[in-house]
Amino acid sequence: MKYILILASLLTIFSCAQFVPPTGGPIDKTPPKLLSSSPLTKTKNFKGRTINLEFDEYVDFTALKQELLILPDPNTLYTIKQKDKNIILTFDKNFSDSTTYTLNFRNAIKDLSERNPTKNLKLVFSTSSEIDSLKLSGTILDLHTKQPVLDALVGLYKEDTVPLYKKKPNYFIKTDSSGKYEFENIKANKYFLMAFTDKNLNLLYDQKNEKIGFIKDTITLNQNKIIDTLEIYPANYTKNRIRKNISRETEFVIQLDKPIKNAKINLNDSSLVYNYDKLNINIFKLSTTKTDTTLAQIILTDSLNISDTISQKIFFSIPSKTKRKIQSFGLNSTIKNGQELIKNIKYNFAFQYPITRFDSSKVIFKTDTVQSEKPLFKWISQNNLEVSLTTKAKKQIEIIFPSNIFQNFRGDTNTLFALKNPILAPNDLGTMEGNTITNKGTKIAQLINEDSGLITDTQTFTNKFTFKNIIPGSYNVKVIFDENNNGIWDPGNIKTLTPPEKILITKESIRVRANFELKDQKIE
Repeated sequence: MKYILILASLLTIFSCAQFVPPTGGPIDKTPPKLLSSSPLTKTKNFKGRTINLEFDEYVDFTALKQELLILPDPNTLYTIKQKDKNIILTFDKNFSDSTTYTLNFRNAIKDLSERNPTKNLKLVFSTSSEIDSLKLSGTILDLHTKQPVLDALVGLYKEDTVPLYKKKPNYFIKTDSSGKYEFENIKANKYFLMAFTDKNLNLLYDQKNEKIGFIKDTITLNQNKIIDTLEIYPANYTKNRIRKNISRETEFVIQLDKPIKNAKINLNDSSLVYNYDKLNINIFKLSTTKTDTTLAQIILTDSLNISDTISQKIFFSIPSKTKRKIQSFGLNSTIKNGQELIKNIKYNFAFQYPITRFDSSKVIFKTDTVQSEKPLFKWISQNNLEVSLTTKAKKQIEIIFPSNIFQNFRGDTNTLFALKNPILAPNDLGTMEGNTITNKGTKIAQLINEDSGLITDTQTFTNKFTFKNIIPGSYNVKVIFDENNNGIWDPGNIKTLTPPEKILITKESIRVRANFELKDQKIE
């Protein structure tokens, strides 16, 4: 019995034992130090497959696969083992002949206690008698915002018959928080340079989800070079497809694969109507349809003015015997309550479902003028009502939709909806004029409200742009160089190596004040 108690006590002691870093004392702020490596950095004529790194302490290398960059890509797999304070990388194949390789460990190696990463740990070796030493650096910005892009992949590609977007780069590196990158130990040669946001981490450009930028002509690298700023942008040329369909009793929903700016459908059935937003098309059944299934031809146009035609069978689910719950009516306005307006007013009211009854005689319109003013009502579609007016009001204007003046095709009616907005006089508004780096060519100027991000005014110009009747606030001006005069910005095309149309934007927002004219604003 005595031995059983002793054994139980020993088991209790050992079960409670844990290996933990010692407590107390100063915090370890010193990262692991590399004591030696095989091969040594700058080794020439290296023919091995194994790389051994010895550190001054035990290290955490769990992030090594994600952090280690090997340039150029050796196109081989490797295994990682730890032996005491050594990290051993063993590659499946020999490294290519006459090539200088750089292993950049970034934040892959950390100490065990405080996870301090070893900084600037690189290993350079060559499989020939020469170490390539050329450098290439530059900066990556977002074309539309002019802000630096973090973690954009910058690739160098040797001349080849294979298109850039179908192959991995020979050298690649990622940008820092300032959008900067620097290649080191590059072999003298001619290269194409392309940058993209490699979201799926496959080293290949995916035009559907990733931004891209490229230099049209090859770069002859025979000395260290700094490249002009390269700007990246979204350019989705993929064909639009239907991602998902949802069939309900009175509504058929088509969910699209990429955003659109316009959709046209010929339904050939007066009982069916439709509306759409960027990613969805909603088809509504107002009454009994002619047939159970309708084949619709849908023409979709995206922001690049690229049109795709798709076919879709429209059908509705069998009516449910369960009584439908009354939902919210769904009414939104582009003008918000309390928003400052100018005298030329245009409201846009969007309804969730098609409207089948509207009593415009009950709409209440209040102004501070003694004259009675009546707005103009125009149905853009059965889901969209435009109300416009040039008012003589000097202080404020109010539009009221009493309850039960709208009814949608489901039988739901609206609750009270009202907007009250102050009216700005001419001397409450500002003016802005300016130009760009050149007076040649057609350009498009956009005045963008800094707070909302909305384009408040657009004009085409050659020499000078002038924005009038600006509501006081902070604005940015974007200028598009419309080289083909089609009225929109055209992105580049990596397949044809066509660069995008140039865009300029103000470096800082411009403050517009009441009754003040801003002149000679230079956008460059």
